[in-house]
Amino acid sequence: MARPAKRRQRGRAPVGAAVLALVIEKPSYGYEVWQRFERRFGGLLDVGPSRIYQAVNGLLDDGLVEVLPGSADGTRRQPRPRYRATARGTRAHREWLAEELRADPVRFELRQRLLAIGADDASALLEIVDRYEQACLDDMTELRTTTDPASTGADATAVCERLLAEERRLVLEARLKWILFARRQLEAAGLASRPPDAAEPS
Repeated sequence: MARPAKRRQRGRAPVGAAVLALVIEKPSYGYEVWQRFERRFGGLLDVGPSRIYQAVNGLLDDGLVEVLPGSADGTRRQPRPRYRATARGTRAHREWLAEELRADPVRFELRQRLLAIGADDASALLEIVDRYEQACLDDMTELRTTTDPASTGADATAVCERLLAEERRLVLEARLKWILFARRQLEAAGLASRPPDAAEPS
């Protein structure tokens, strides 16, 4: 009985979601999907052709992808079917993308429990806040250096890049505000005995 539930998740795993996105963008042969995958996701998701074919087969089983009619006509010794997303696959992928954009709150309870275990005293909690702040500042610096605020491209890729960069910027700003709030809460509870920029005692 667990098998269908497992299958429903295949279009949500990173490789499956990437393959589904590629065939939504353009119907393709399996090897072509892998080549496009390498160009678009190489360095982020490093997988070989066999993993791409596994993902395609899983998406076929789930009804998220189908063989383009007439593409595997048997004229070759090994016909190469072209794959395209079904209407269900396109809907599922858009739902998954929307969930990914708001996925952080879903992990709230897990983070809460991990923090309670990993920061069992004031100094540990302060160190986590310090490290979190530095990571956010590093991410903000990277965002500023890798995005062009003057970009005005009107194609879908340019618009998506601007939307995601702005979403990332706003999230980082919110996290930095939370860090300020966390420091004030720690100070109010008497757990922070020094301001964040104060030198360590000698």
